[in-house]
Amino acid sequence: MITPLEIRQHNFKKVLRGYDPEEVRAFLQSVSQEWEKSLEEHRKIKSDLEKTKSSLEHFKEMEAILHKTLLQAEQSSKATLENAKKDAELKVQEAEYKANEILSSIQTDRRQLEREINELINRRNDILQQLKTFLANQSDRIRTFETQEALPYSPENDRSRQSFFDAYFAETSDVSNIAVEIAKEL
Repeated sequence: MITPLEIRQHNFKKVLRGYDPEEVRAFLQSVSQEWEKSLEEHRKIKSDLEKTKSSLEHFKEMEAILHKTLLQAEQSSKATLENAKKDAELKVQEAEYKANEILSSIQTDRRQLEREINELINRRNDILQQLKTFLANQSDRIRTFETQEALPYSPENDRSRQSFFDAYFAETSDVSNIAVEIAKEL
């Protein structure tokens, strides 16, 4: 590449009919200055181009970093979302399992209560039946006693009264046992 100094210092051969040397020098001076300006602009443009390339590389690196960061953030959000879904599914399954356990427990308790209620109803019915039997027996005894009392006094009647009272008190001890048992059951 030719420099402005070379343009200025270039010597031409003198010929007989040549150009005016002053005009050639002035033109060369002018071309040299223009060439110098062009070279300066070229250096400046080249420097700017290097700065721009450097900036472009920096921006490309930043773009790559941002792209990687964006991909990582996307993967992280997907992983977080999947984990949240799995966690939610596990919690739902756990809640359903606990609900089934509670329902099973409630049904078992209900069946147990129904059995206990049926047992209590049967016991109540047994006690009522025993009371009815006891009261019927007592009614029969009272009627028997009234008929025995209604008889005139005689030694035979006295024996039958005595045997009635002996039988009554012998049975009364059983009756009192029944009454104690009834009281315990109530």
